[in-house]
Amino acid sequence: MVGRANCVIALRSEGVSLLLDVTDGQLPAIVHWGADLGTLDQADAAALIISAVDPGGPNVVDEPVRLAILPEHWTGWVGRPGLSGSREGRNWSPKFTATQVRVDGKPVITTDGTVTMINAGPASVEVDAVDEVAELALLITIEMTAGGLVRARAKVINSGLDPYAVNDCVIAFPLPQSAREILDFAGHWCKERVPQRQPLGVGTHLREGRKGRTGPDAATLLHVGVPGFSFADGEIWAVHTAWSGNHTHYAERVFTGVQVIGGGELLLPGEILLQANDSYLTPWIYGSYGQGLDAVAGRFHRFLRARETHPSPTRPVTLNVWEAVYFDHDLDRLADLDDRIELEVAG
Repeated sequence: MVGRANCVIALRSEGVSLLLDVTDGQLPAIVHWGADLGTLDQADAAALIISAVDPGGPNVVDEPVRLAILPEHWTGWVGRPGLSGSREGRNWSPKFTATQVRVDGKPVITTDGTVTMINAGPASVEVDAVDEVAELALLITIEMTAGGLVRARAKVINSGLDPYAVNDCVIAFPLPQSAREILDFAGHWCKERVPQRQPLGVGTHLREGRKGRTGPDAATLLHVGVPGFSFADGEIWAVHTAWSGNHTHYAERVFTGVQVIGGGELLLPGEILLQANDSYLTPWIYGSYGQGLDAVAGRFHRFLRARETHPSPTRPVTLNVWEAVYFDHDLDRLADLDDRIELEVAG
């Protein structure tokens, strides 16, 4: 009999709060991702968890469906499942139990029946989970950065002897009912990053990259916000799949009104076949919340500039001479162009 994680974790940074429910051995669920809630006590967290329960309705299972960050089919979730795979048709609907939680590498000690409440700033949360029947294990990592970005990924481990085929593994962040307008990008060479807006209706808005790389037609960042949001106004929730190969971004609204936004690697048939003790790790899925597009983009900018490997502001200028000389790479002509640029910069 495996142990059961039983805790609630509240992370805060730069005007953003993230409340995670990992109670009763369930996979982590995001109860709140958005504006800063301040320091929460256990009663506050419990009230938020109850208020987030979907009341359900006709044509659904009797028990309320709880949406984990890796949505599970066995719960009655009728949207896109987080993990899709099987052992030649078996174990296609795993039921995971969260056994251990760590915050910044330190185990969260829980006692049966007692919920542990943790408040923290920017931090990394790791959740171990197993399905002993399906012989699968998970490691789910959820982080909040110093700048208020949220990112998550999942590792799937085959703890059985028979091969397990991973067909899809996507991370899903919940969206509030107020978020009903989609903005992403399209385009082609010489007309890159063309914005396109549309309402989020029942069904799935799916953007796929199948070229083995990104390009001018990529969604890049998938936003969903309050209708009419602009650069400075309106709440927006956005995701980015941090993977340069085949990838997906999606926004989904099921018929009950529950909404998610997420993404993952686009896996081709037979691409991931886990042998005994093999694992598959998804790319990071980044989430940015803000009031207006500038605030959403600003979180990504601050995160990238804070990297130790980020280039110094003082660096050489690269001169693009393609249209100027095409294939006529004559040293005198190139030197003349360089001199002209120096004069422009100095002037």
